[in-house]
Amino acid sequence: MAAPDITSKFGMMFTLPDAGAAGDFDAKATAKANISNEDAAALRAHLKSCSILPKSVTPSDNVRIVLRVAFQRDGRLAAEPLLIEASASEKGPALMQSAMNALDKCQPYAMLPADRYDQWRMLDLSFSPKDFRGG
Repeated sequence: MAAPDITSKFGMMFTLPDAGAAGDFDAKATAKANISNEDAAALRAHLKSCSILPKSVTPSDNVRIVLRVAFQRDGRLAAEPLLIEASASEKGPALMQSAMNALDKCQPYAMLPADRYDQWRMLDLSFSPKDFRGG
C-alpha cells in the first residue's frame, strides 16, 4: 500500500535533494522525504506557532515560496535556508523573510525523530500565507 501524499494534506513539500549531488545545496529535489504524517503535522504546527503573516501579505494572496532547509541532528538549523522557488509576486520577499524568521525562532525542531535524521537532514519546505499565524 502506497503511503499517503502528505504534501497535499499539509500544503508543504517534504523532499530531499538528489543524493548524487552531495554538497550541492541547491540540487534539484528528486526524492520525497520519508516523514510520518504525525511528524509533518508537528513540524507544521510548531512553525506556525512561531510565524506571523507580514502586514503586506493577506491570507488570500496567491504567493508561495520554497526554502531548502538543512538541519543538524539536534534539530537546529545547520545553515541559513536557501530560496529555491518563488511565485512571481512583489509580496514574495516579505513572505520569505517571515518564513526565515520563523525557522530561526522555532529552533530546535525536537519533534523530528533523531533515529531518522538521514530522512529530514535537508528538506524543501513550501510556505504560503495560510502557513502563518493570521493566514
